[in-house]
This record gives sequence, C-alpha cells and structure tokens, in this order.
Amino acid sequence: MKVTCKQVVGDLMLPKVSAKGNLSEIYLSLQGEGIWVGIPMVFVRTTGCYRRCRYCDTEFALVAEKRARIWLGWRRGEPELIVDNPVTAQQVAEWVLQASGQGNLANWVSFTGGEPLLQAEFLAELGAMLKRLGFRILLETEGGLPDRLEKVLPFVNAVAADIKLPSTTGEPLNWNEAERFLRMVAEAPVQACVKIVVTADIDEGEFERAVELLAQLQTSQSGFRRFCPMALILQPVTPARFVTETPSMKLLLHLVSLAQQKLVDVRIVPQVHKLVQLP
Repeated sequence: MKVTCKQVVGDLMLPKVSAKGNLSEIYLSLQGEGIWVGIPMVFVRTTGCYRRCRYCDTEFALVAEKRARIWLGWRRGEPELIVDNPVTAQQVAEWVLQASGQGNLANWVSFTGGEPLLQAEFLAELGAMLKRLGFRILLETEGGLPDRLEKVLPFVNAVAADIKLPSTTGEPLNWNEAERFLRMVAEAPVQACVKIVVTADIDEGEFERAVELLAQLQTSQSGFRRFCPMALILQPVTPARFVTETPSMKLLLHLVSLAQQKLVDVRIVPQVHKLVQLP
C-alpha cells in the first residue's frame, strides 16, 4: 500500500501544530550560493523582510503574499499548487517530502526569504519536524536578528549569514547586533559561512571592519569551530533593483587579499544558480 506524506508526518507523533507561517514558494533546485553550491535542496521561501537592499533579487518576497506557489519537485513551468496563506508546519513538511521525492532527490532544506527569522516560531516548529523526518536544514538570513535566531538555531544544521554593509545595501547596519548574531552562530555546532555582497562602490573601511569582527570571533573560538571556521564568502553582486554595475575582478581580488591577512577561509563565489539559469 502506498504511504502518503501525511501518514509519514503523522507516524512521527509530533506535537500539536500551533504556529502558522506565510510563504512565497516551495521548490526543488540546486543551491547556488556560499559553501553549499551545487547541493540539491528544497527551498522554503518565506515572505516579509524589514530590509530594502539596493540589490535585492527577491522583491516579490519583501511583503506578505496572499498565496504561496508550491512546486512538488524541480521548478519547471507552473506550480502544482497555489495555496492560501498562512500555512501550517505540517502542510509544509508534506510538501517538502513530495518536492524532495521522499528525500531521494534532496535531503537538504533551505529556509530563505524575504527574511525567514521574522517567522522564528514557525520555523522552529517546522525545523524540528523536518529534522525528525531526516532532513538537514540550512538557514539563509540577513544576519541581524540574534534574539530570533536563538529560537531557531537548535533546529538547523547550517547557517549562511550576511553582513549587510551600508555602502552596498543603502541602509544602516547595527554592528552590535551583527556581532551578537555571528557570535551565536560561531558558538553553535553548525556549519556556517558569512557572506558579503560586493558592489562596485563598496566602502573599504566598512569591509575591513567586517573582517576584523570575524577575525576576533575566529581567534576566540575553540573546539568544533577551531576545526571548522566560518568561511567568508565575497559574492559579486548580480545586477538587480537599483544596482546595474558589477564589481571588477581587480576589486574582488583586492578585497580577498585584505581578508586573507586575518581570516583562514576566504572565497569569491558568485550566484551560480543565476549563471546556469536556475531559480
């Protein structure tokens, strides 16, 4: 007899679902950023973000949407489902199971956005559920909400956090909150990387301040993090929204040279999914 996704979730005897979340979309694709490039993942994209970065490439997810688009597999053509928001964690777990081919096509799930941590309670519940189903969870976040991170961190396996430099985003950065956030990540037993989007007009002083912050975290760590340091990813901006110019390779290599004086793992990684025309 065929076992349905609902039966699989139900058999786990999970606690009663309480939190609901607002989604933009769910689909299967390849991770195109950071240290996980090329890994098949089911992307769970939440809606809502308190930032308005100049280079944002997911403007459609900045505000709440009435409906979410669900692809039950690779994102090709029209979605199989269009559902009303909000949705429950159990519903999302069922869709993730289907989109992943019961885990045969992908065993990673990415929480992305928007800013997923704006729905921390929902993600904590969903993360616990998905981990019990055997999935590994990557949290992709702008890196400035440490209090909300604390609720979700126990239920993820990996974190990709940004440092949003004011010169690149066009918005201020709370450096103290960024430091708190990254320290929490550094002290947790999770895979992690830190991403800085590089624009042609990036401020070198801001960049060096970010590198110094990471260097201080690096030297203060012991145990797991000493053997698994957080990589710094320099991501050349993909033109979007109000940004039309890409940084030169000369600039990127200069920034790498600066960062390598203090950090052990520095990489230039563009948005690979954009290069191969994946969502």
